[in-house]
Amino acid sequence: MEKLLYFRISRFSAFMITNSERPQICEICHSKAFGYNYDVVSCNACKMFFRRSNTEGVDEKCKKGGKCYDDLKYDLKKEDRPRCRACRYKKCVALGMRQHKSTDSGSATSPAAPDSIPSPTSEKSMKLLIVQKPIVTQAHVDSTLFQQMTALHKTRKEVYLTINICEDPSFLDLVLEGSNLSKYRRPQPIEWEKTERKLKPWGSLGVLLIVEIVKAMSFYEKLLLSDRVILLKNVAFKSHHLAIAFDSFMAKKGRVIAPNGEEMFPSALFEIEECNEIIMDLLTSPMQPILELNLTENEYLLLNMIMICNPAFSGLSPSGREILSEEQRAYARILFQICMITDPRKGPSRYGQILAIMDKLERQKEVTNRVVHAMRRCWKPDFYFAGVLIEACHLDYNRPPRVKMEIKDEQ
Repeated sequence: MEKLLYFRISRFSAFMITNSERPQICEICHSKAFGYNYDVVSCNACKMFFRRSNTEGVDEKCKKGGKCYDDLKYDLKKEDRPRCRACRYKKCVALGMRQHKSTDSGSATSPAAPDSIPSPTSEKSMKLLIVQKPIVTQAHVDSTLFQQMTALHKTRKEVYLTINICEDPSFLDLVLEGSNLSKYRRPQPIEWEKTERKLKPWGSLGVLLIVEIVKAMSFYEKLLLSDRVILLKNVAFKSHHLAIAFDSFMAKKGRVIAPNGEEMFPSALFEIEECNEIIMDLLTSPMQPILELNLTENEYLLLNMIMICNPAFSGLSPSGREILSEEQRAYARILFQICMITDPRKGPSRYGQILAIMDKLERQKEVTNRVVHAMRRCWKPDFYFAGVLIEACHLDYNRPPRVKMEIKDEQ
């Protein structure tokens, strides 16, 4: 039978020619060959040389500047030919030797197996192996969280300077509405002295702004409408007091001030002894733990998110608790890591002290109640108290304070 030889025409096809008695000659060194090695007719010596070169590399440089084989008189069999590994390997590659097509058969009668010819499918598979899946580490996730928190904090500070509206919505109204941030950025010309409020309500405006910041958070849309109302009622007031306390701390002030650098209350109230004492308590209490701990911005941002994502509020649905729990755990983990990195020895105690600020902020509701009663008694009997503050403090201040006192006496 005639022996069949396969010669490679292109990457994906080959043709056959018949061979009866012609001997096999190595295409690299022209010595006796023993069949196809790495898709080229070659001897065992050249086969082993090419294999070692692929695994160990070829470091030697050609003594003739890479021109050993430019003159056809040079051959591996000639004694005067320089033994150059670099040029020998270069010739192997030029003749078509490829590592991925290697066939270690030493038989002169073994043709190139059809399976060794790559198919379009195998070529596509080889390309897919090169594509690497993006690696997302926990550091990437934490960095994204910080970017979101920082952006919302910056937005709150900017809008708090411009917000000036006379509306008095409830928390349910705010949940049913879309975002109001664009409206808050366009201040209305209001003469507060001529309104029933008598002064600019920095407190209620700040609560309204916190509501919009929470509505912009990624987890908010996952909550049920009822869960949103419960969440905003419980966190907007406390988050507002934490935010203005930290803003004043960064401005190196001893007590809470308005975003424009002025006092939060009219100067006339500071001249009334009873009002002055209670107002100073309201403005200094939230700043004390911040001053004592010298709270950093990252710690403030994380504490604020831990306080907002509280799953312990009464009335939340199971799904709402699960969503908030997952969010809170993420921020709590990052805060604890920051405390431990800053000071491994005191990290756990600092972490606990930072979280304790949330309990101290709860006291602000009681102090706010006292401030409103004092303002009504000593300054403006018809002083108006915003609806969001009434809901947030869980108290009804629309009734005259005298009626409340009578009820208490009867009890």
